[in-house]
Amino acid sequence: MSVRIMGVEFYPITLQGAVNVLEWMMARDDGCTRLVVTANPIMVMAAQKDKEFMGILESAHLVVPDGVGILWAARKKGMELPERVTGVDLAYALLNRKPSPRFFFAGGKPGVADKAARNVIQSIPGVRICGTHHGYFKPEEEEEVVEAIAGARPDVVFCAMGSPRQEKFIWKYRNRLGAKVGIGLGGVLDVLAGTRKRAPAHIQEAGLEWLYRLVLEPARLKHDIVLLEFAARIQLQSYFERRSVKGESHNAQTKEQEESNTNHRAKSAGNQN
Repeated sequence: MSVRIMGVEFYPITLQGAVNVLEWMMARDDGCTRLVVTANPIMVMAAQKDKEFMGILESAHLVVPDGVGILWAARKKGMELPERVTGVDLAYALLNRKPSPRFFFAGGKPGVADKAARNVIQSIPGVRICGTHHGYFKPEEEEEVVEAIAGARPDVVFCAMGSPRQEKFIWKYRNRLGAKVGIGLGGVLDVLAGTRKRAPAHIQEAGLEWLYRLVLEPARLKHDIVLLEFAARIQLQSYFERRSVKGESHNAQTKEQEESNTNHRAKSAGNQN
């Protein structure tokens, strides 16, 4: 059973479950690059003001919950999502797959994708990186980038251009990229390149990666303030949904009592006659 969080649909899926779905996608050979979205609360909020992005999230081939805020929001709606499926974990799971698919790294500042590819090749024996391209290209250069990706014949594109740009790029060119799968991965190439550190494991387990990033990058405060708006809106929705359920329950009880009283009066009248 799925749960809709502010219009975005999430299914109860684990990291292994997501990998299994990706295995199925990579076995397809129909010329379509299937879009995988690692969605967090900030992306859900962005979709509220961007109809094109919301439409892409509704049409994406797989949307996984990347963020404890998504799991918390699901619980508020009475639904348990089993675990976070982060972009970093999904990327490493695919990179360690044997035999290795062909990967194309697209995104990051100039040089980041190249460094990420070198680090991955050094640390994961047998991994195949067939091409890279930075994400700082102009709209008029998109055709060149699409041709570079298609020409490299990848199975999987790691697209790290920031959301929603990365999802819009994959979706727009899904029939031309030539890959089996395109995944929007935000800052994952920076992690692979070593230019950004991931939070320690105990901080990840506590669901405080967002706070760790905020401490390291205070400039994110303006960007992350939207998390408070997300939490407030979920709380309000939960409150009104509970009130609605209580109201329906009260109305049903009142109606049942009225019917009981009516039946009792009718029975009493019949006995008198």
